[in-house]
Amino acid sequence: MDLILNWLQSGLSAIGPFLILLGLLIFVHELGHFLVAKWCGVRVEVFSLGFGKKILKFSRGETTYCISIVPLGGYVKMYGDDPTAEIPENEKSRAFLCKPVIQRIAIVLAGPLMNFLFAIPLFMAVGLKGELVPGPRLGDVERESSAFQAGFRSGDKILSMNEETISYWSQIAKKIETSVDREIQFKVARFNSGETVSLKASPTLVPNDNILTLDTLVPRIPGLDPSGRSSMVGVSSPQSPAALAGLKTFDIITSINGVKVNAFWELEPTLQAHKNSEKLELVVHPYTAKANAESRTVVLNDFHTLSNSADESKSLLDVLGLEESDLYLLQVKENSPAARAGLRDGDKIIGLDKSLVEKWDQVLAKVKAFKAEDKVIHFSIAREGKTIDVDIAPEMTEVMNRHQKEENRFTVGIIPAILESPGELTLFRVSSPAEAVSYGFEKTIDWTKAISVSFLRILTAQVSHKNIGGVITIGRVASQTFEMGISAFLRMMAIISINLFLINLLPVPILDGGHLVFFVIEALRGAPLSMRKMEIAQQVGLILLISLMVLSLFNDITSFVKSP
Repeated sequence: MDLILNWLQSGLSAIGPFLILLGLLIFVHELGHFLVAKWCGVRVEVFSLGFGKKILKFSRGETTYCISIVPLGGYVKMYGDDPTAEIPENEKSRAFLCKPVIQRIAIVLAGPLMNFLFAIPLFMAVGLKGELVPGPRLGDVERESSAFQAGFRSGDKILSMNEETISYWSQIAKKIETSVDREIQFKVARFNSGETVSLKASPTLVPNDNILTLDTLVPRIPGLDPSGRSSMVGVSSPQSPAALAGLKTFDIITSINGVKVNAFWELEPTLQAHKNSEKLELVVHPYTAKANAESRTVVLNDFHTLSNSADESKSLLDVLGLEESDLYLLQVKENSPAARAGLRDGDKIIGLDKSLVEKWDQVLAKVKAFKAEDKVIHFSIAREGKTIDVDIAPEMTEVMNRHQKEENRFTVGIIPAILESPGELTLFRVSSPAEAVSYGFEKTIDWTKAISVSFLRILTAQVSHKNIGGVITIGRVASQTFEMGISAFLRMMAIISINLFLINLLPVPILDGGHLVFFVIEALRGAPLSMRKMEIAQQVGLILLISLMVLSLFNDITSFVKSP
């Protein structure tokens, strides 16, 4: 019952943004067909938003404008678009199929093209309104990475590259992409101290993790990234100062003595900055799927005594009993090997096959390398101050890898408490109308390339078909971005508009792309295809389209049911 109520609640809240988003995109698409048809002298009989029964309509001139009951599309009904209908000689100048083939191509192409062009002003509006984008501050810099070896540290703020001032992370990424194997001079400011240092590093070609590009290798400086682990913490012992003060595993610390923190790497330097404070006030937010969960304040009195009497070799996080949460189990899946072995949510993995574990990557590597002849993996677990040893036999499972492709590998059914932080965000805004036009074109071209690549990867099975979403996904995304603000909503509208542009150009009969194929063939051979061939193609196209709609609806429902 809760699932049904949640579904209804989320569905109702999504209807408004969904109708605005889809209604505008359908209107723009049909407007393209309508305007070019009128320009070519074709009589337009109906301009409809939606399909099925007309719920609102009026006539102006020779056209009836209406809103129909099913809001999942629209159509422009043109006189003479039925190849089986008889057209009087004196009406042929107004009939669609009697027009020269180049005009019919223009009329059909105008719909998708309008969706492409509509994305440009949407991105321009985003640029003028402004949006939060990743800034030039580094997130986690792993000790083993090339960036760490070059001298970069977590929290460094990149001020310039080759003496060019840096304001946004996109500038850093672009500079690195164009400087493979060439040394770049960095000027960075250290976190907290503000000390400015000069560093050098050279990008190298590494395997590309971005599935929205075709490049297999891309220039990178491994370890240089704005994102990192969030400030979610694990509490190492029930007797630790943090636990006694009321901190719990999976709490997310959002401020320390009034100083906001977002990432785990910020905790230690912020604590050090307040080591002489009488007390420590931590504002924490519990990790939960509930939107209305409230933050609370945890107070540690006599903090200066605690911090100054501690072993200097220890970090203040160690002194308080706080640590990264990646080895704590956020969830043990029902009926999984881990659940049957007795593992629980909140357990901490401390050892595998009698070897100590320090990072989640070690757990992942151990389970992925498991072979059937190994029988079991020996897990050592910390729970409420006690150590528990269990043997778990991993099972072969179908999972989605980081390239969004399904693969079969051994798993035990555990989800670590890893929560990513996007890093420090900064406001990006274009400064002039000319810059806005340039920004609109650039983003539209970039997203058209990226979406085209994603289509290609799905069609060639390089990406799972489970990533295809339908109307429910569009509704959920519309609702979520609407809540985030107008810039996020407009950006998402532009991206979906580009999706509609490309989908409608697919050479599938019934879609605009299918009609274009018919007309191009007619232009090349000097005569249209036979009615029989077009009917067969239409039927095949209809089956393909219905299959795609069923698949997307199935994926939508599956995704909704699995979501927390």
